[in-house]
Amino acid sequence: MRSTNPVFSSLERSQAYASAETASYRGIMFKTGFLLMVAVLTGYLSLAYIPINQLLPLIGVSAIVGFISVMIAVRSVRLAPVFSVLYAAAEGVLLGLITIIVNNEVPGAAYAALLATGAIFTVMLFLYSSRTIRVTPTFRRIMYSVILGILFFIVIQLVLGIFGINLQMTSGVALIVSGVFIVVGALMLTLDFDRAEMIVSGGMDRSYEWMVAVGLMVTIVWIYVELLRFILILSSRRN
Repeated sequence: MRSTNPVFSSLERSQAYASAETASYRGIMFKTGFLLMVAVLTGYLSLAYIPINQLLPLIGVSAIVGFISVMIAVRSVRLAPVFSVLYAAAEGVLLGLITIIVNNEVPGAAYAALLATGAIFTVMLFLYSSRTIRVTPTFRRIMYSVILGILFFIVIQLVLGIFGINLQMTSGVALIVSGVFIVVGALMLTLDFDRAEMIVSGGMDRSYEWMVAVGLMVTIVWIYVELLRFILILSSRRN
């Protein structure tokens, strides 16, 4: 059973084993919350103590460090705790800068995106736990195809950008694309919840909680960033 979240695909190659300290939902939620707090704290400290003109060059560094850290965190159970925290810290710097830029353009955008992200997470958790949304093999295949399409679209944009070719989209089209990305992110949460359930029910060791937690954070960050982009595009249309 595949997950559209690339973080969780590595877990599918790991064999569950019994342990005196097995993974639990409480442990997963605690570690996910801890990583989010690290990101928030890092973002706040970077904005509070580092001038914006010195913070801008850190965007590329933070993105690279975050990417490398999450790749290591999902491939090594032993290193997952350290690199999960490092990923959260790097994302905190990056998200902090993105947030302050968008919030300067649209005052209150950060609070709206944060509340909307929390609401989406809560609603999707309820829909999954109540089995209103059932994660079936067909559902997984569809989501897997959709996420591959999105990744292909992003890669094409990056490649064209290298050659100086920018895909021009009207604000209406950009708004629709951003909305689709938000919906996809929300549906990815149900797959992540399903992966967490399989890990807990499979009796995997508690150390795997870090791998699940960082996977959830990747999806949450995806939703938050797309919400910021959606609000920014919507504001530009009104202006």
